[in-house]
Amino acid sequence: MLLDFTYRFLDAILTRFEVLKENESSASRFLPFAVEASWIMSRWDKLEGYLDLCARQGTEEFNVGIGSALDALRQKQIGTFTSKINELRLSVARSLTTNSAASLQSCHADMLHLHALSEVESIAKAGTNFSHPSLLGALDRRLDVLGGYLSDKQYLLGLRRATMELA
Repeated sequence: MLLDFTYRFLDAILTRFEVLKENESSASRFLPFAVEASWIMSRWDKLEGYLDLCARQGTEEFNVGIGSALDALRQKQIGTFTSKINELRLSVARSLTTNSAASLQSCHADMLHLHALSEVESIAKAGTNFSHPSLLGALDRRLDVLGGYLSDKQYLLGLRRATMELA
């Protein structure tokens, strides 16, 4: 039931974004959400178009970067995929400062981003062998670490599904 609601909500975001795309100021604010919704929903044609729009507008955001990496994986451009994952990892690492890493709560988003990059990279490297017991065990343990952060788990599971589809 919740999954059905989520997919309807994401479909509504994509539909609404198509209308908003004509108004550039509104579109730029919602573009990262449209990119995320497109890879969660496996709308790879829309993802490619949104990434082109991001490039024209100079939109740089984590989910746009993830979308770009997934698009490279979809096109079997493994070098570009690896490069994009490393760029994103470096960008997240650069954002960590003494103050932002003073507590786990203050760097939660950065840790989630690093967690996501690690999972995407692990699944992509496994290729079609992602059912290997050691990988699945590691992914399950990594998900357990998140405890009660349900929205983080949902995000990572959507990202895993998209990466497994493309690997």
